[in-house]
Amino acid sequence: MKRLLLMIGVGVAFAFAAQAQNNMGKSDDFARIALAPVIDDNAIPSNAKTMLENKIRQICTLNGLAGEGSNPMFSIRATVDVLSKELTPTAPPMHSLNLTVNMFIVDNATGNVFSQTSVDVKGAGQNESKAYAQAIKGLDPKRGQFKAFVEQGKNKIIEFYNSQCDMVLSRANALKAQGRDGDASALLYSVPEVCKECYDRCMELAGQTQATNQTTAVAAADSSSASDVVDNGTQSAEIENGIFIYFKGCKRYGNKVRLTFSIENQGQKDYEFQVYRSSLRLIDNEGNNVQMEKGKLAGNEFTWKGEATIMNGTPATFECECNAVEQVKMFEIEKDGKIYRMRLNVECQ
Repeated sequence: MKRLLLMIGVGVAFAFAAQAQNNMGKSDDFARIALAPVIDDNAIPSNAKTMLENKIRQICTLNGLAGEGSNPMFSIRATVDVLSKELTPTAPPMHSLNLTVNMFIVDNATGNVFSQTSVDVKGAGQNESKAYAQAIKGLDPKRGQFKAFVEQGKNKIIEFYNSQCDMVLSRANALKAQGRDGDASALLYSVPEVCKECYDRCMELAGQTQATNQTTAVAAADSSSASDVVDNGTQSAEIENGIFIYFKGCKRYGNKVRLTFSIENQGQKDYEFQVYRSSLRLIDNEGNNVQMEKGKLAGNEFTWKGEATIMNGTPATFECECNAVEQVKMFEIEKDGKIYRMRLNVECQ
């Protein structure tokens, strides 16, 4: 009898341990699994599209995912079906719409749908654009079905990383072989900490990639003849035709410093700006190469990749943070195989 009770007690203990392991890192998932919204419907008016993107971000953040940033493996996508549209017999006539909003958490490589849900909404307005916006406005991120939708998708993503880690590592190595170290790092840093074994393996490879990048950057900085280094000699850099980065200031916060820049589009077309944290670094007054730890682009924080649309006449704020230094001699940003260098020579106060 004592032996039986002991076996039951051990079994219960293992059950609790297994449950704790499955739930481990729930709070970390918010910071690690980032699925930016993608609206697969060009017919939606831009104001309604922006509103829908914000609604999806709210659904993510309310249910344990990050709604900012992106993930090279997975995405959260939405489409809108128009069930009916009509003009009301009122004075003045109103546009009335019945819509179905469909959401999917998708494996980008295969197109497999990990989770999906749909909800019907209605809206009316003086024109079709306002009717769309009114309908999307009625989408309640706190609906119970969205919690189930996100939870199923999150569990599927965790299961994927636990069972397909070799494929993730293989894909990252293939990207490195192609010289796409930034994309390789983005892929590796997308693995959530809750998938401990896969996370540890990916962080080991990510560390090797970052070390290689830093060695290459230092070698380029030490070589005055390096053809892939663009030394502007000023506190600004033109990273592409008509796209400029201007240094705005450096402040110290405890044991960290934060550099602030403005990205300005002086061209004729919108510019899709992307930057990887691993490609950002400064050189301090002692000649040390200091890697950035995180960044913030157009109000959105990122730990491995930031992206934003830079429109003509609408500058975007760009910030990055690292361990405190007394003085910043140079700032470097690596993009599209080139290193753009700004000579700042500023103290962070």
